[in-house]
Amino acid sequence: MRAALAMIGLMTLCSCQSMLDFETPEQKNQKVEVYTQLGLGYMNQDRLASSLEALEDALRVDPLSSPANYAMALLKIRLGESKDARYHFDRALLTDSRNVPARNDFGTFLCENGDLKEGIQQFELAIADPFNMQVYVSQYGLGRCLLAAGDPREARDYFRIALTGQPKNRVILYQSAVASFELREFLSARAFLERLFATGWESPEGLLL
Repeated sequence: MRAALAMIGLMTLCSCQSMLDFETPEQKNQKVEVYTQLGLGYMNQDRLASSLEALEDALRVDPLSSPANYAMALLKIRLGESKDARYHFDRALLTDSRNVPARNDFGTFLCENGDLKEGIQQFELAIADPFNMQVYVSQYGLGRCLLAAGDPREARDYFRIALTGQPKNRVILYQSAVASFELREFLSARAFLERLFATGWESPEGLLL
């Protein structure tokens, strides 16, 4: 009797495992999406350990998921693990080269870590993507990277292009003023600051320019 019960239990376990092994692609995608959204939610709440656990679960289901790798890259930045962050950015873009938000954040990550040449390349790729629905974000990021690379003139030009789509964007206006100031175009810098302050924003940095 005990042997029969043990056999039934083993068969039930095997059956459950088989059901897991034969999940449909749609079911796997849904599971990855849920884990990824959980991970991002925990990250926004600064619950980084819980975020890590959820994102590890997502990548366990699908190691090549672009959204999950992108989210993990953002978490690794928060954790100060730059090498792992770069790895997950690479994975995210390898499986979905049109993940524009990932490419923009990868470009920012590279530029902030001194890899200006590759950071600039990432932003240029994002700008050239016909499916980039927020190209001004990429133009602004490229401008920031060019400014850090010591090219304020080209940086200013990209900021101005970005402003055509976002004329009241405070961050872009401020960086436009910075670029003009570095070029010693003081009247232009002042004009950008006046536009900035007209939005109701003030900062010590803006007042110092």
